[in-house]
Amino acid sequence: MKKRALIVEDDIVLTMIDKLYLQKIGCEVVATVTNASTAIEAVRKHNPDFILMDIRLDGETDGVAAMEEIRGFSNVPVIYFSGNSEAGMRQRAAETGMSGFLVKPIDFASLKDLIDNIPVR
Repeated sequence: MKKRALIVEDDIVLTMIDKLYLQKIGCEVVATVTNASTAIEAVRKHNPDFILMDIRLDGETDGVAAMEEIRGFSNVPVIYFSGNSEAGMRQRAAETGMSGFLVKPIDFASLKDLIDNIPVR
């Protein structure tokens, strides 16, 4: 059974790269969204096996704040990625029960290892 992924990324080129990679390793991408509010809606609608979540998103709400809201109704695993590796950001992300945190550019071998450790729901 394929793991079902939601990609939350506001850069269209990175979204396409991430989507192609996830499909290559056997995942189904159920949706790609660019901001926090559509990410929250997509989790409710698609119930993915995991989320690949950028920290900085279009709009005022970042990926960590989106996950804080998602945690109110779902325990879906989340792998964050960001161009920002500062400790404070990692700490905020860790408080949402993350499965991983990768710094851009993403090392796809590390991403695959994280995905392999996520059970199909």
